Amino acid sequence: MTKQTPLELVEGTLSYQETKRAPVVPLVGLFSSTVSSFSVESLVHDPQKQAESQLLALDMFGYDGVFTCMDLTVEAEALGAEVVFENRAFPYVKGHPVEDARRLEDLALPPVEDTRISIFVDAARILSEKLLETHLVSSYVIGPFTLAGHLLDAERLLEISIEEQELAVDIVGHCEEILRPVLDAYAEAGVHNIVILEPTASTSIISPRFFEKLSKPFLKSMVSRIHSRGCRATVHICGRTQRIVHHMCQTGADALSLDSAVDLGNAIETANGRAAIIGNVDTSLLLTGSTHDVRTAAEECLAASSGRGGLILSSGCDLPIETPLENVEVLVRTGKGEE
Repeated sequence: MTKQTPLELVEGTLSYQETKRAPVVPLVGLFSSTVSSFSVESLVHDPQKQAESQLLALDMFGYDGVFTCMDLTVEAEALGAEVVFENRAFPYVKGHPVEDARRLEDLALPPVEDTRISIFVDAARILSEKLLETHLVSSYVIGPFTLAGHLLDAERLLEISIEEQELAVDIVGHCEEILRPVLDAYAEAGVHNIVILEPTASTSIISPRFFEKLSKPFLKSMVSRIHSRGCRATVHICGRTQRIVHHMCQTGADALSLDSAVDLGNAIETANGRAAIIGNVDTSLLLTGSTHDVRTAAEECLAASSGRGGLILSSGCDLPIETPLENVEVLVRTGKGEE
């Protein structure tokens, strides 16, 4: 087999083609601030620093694809949510802008270029220009169920989902419509892959039946739009998702990014070639474990594919900012067969 670029490795895996090894693409976001020494806040406010930080981390570790930084607040902030920024911590939503759930449909997203979303779009454009032919470039967008929870408060959204399910369907549907210009902006920036982040739809929080009704149809719509713009689509859901892997496959996503709570072998078997699987070394282990622990966990992930292909070795979620550099290095080297 001729030498493959990192991008060819990933694309081959997404298509369940034979590759010389499984690609390794850890979810590196604000962790890269440890490499670049840029402040966390600067990475989510300055596209040049965000892109440079991601490129420095890529150069240090040599994995097969890059992401923009993960920030689950940026779309909600554009719609009026109060966001708190702290040093060495992920931004979080403090204030929810919608009190009356029936008024959520009055919300409209300002032009993307007038919001902080543009920081991530511009960072994606820089990364795409640098790496288009060599590495998979991915950006993130919040999922509609999770966005609805940021706008209303997640607990209130869950109450509505139980008591007034049709209203909840309408709310999440409107959030999906709100997000369409964001998808278009990332596609126009030139990324290969758009990752939909839908943590509130985890079965750690809602039942599979609720997922099927309140998240799956709208994820499917987003995946369809992403594909129509010429990009790959990935769905990432944190926590326990074993019982909804088959539903996640039915969204049409090219890949599912799964947390460490999911049995990787079972997930690959359930996906059965419909979607590649990304995962799923425990981020807590990466943060606090030894290099031996990380190597063992990575080897177990690779073994779970049993030679069936379709696996991209990664962390189960976004790397904690304080993750030791040596643990990331071991994860990557194990994936590349260098350990």
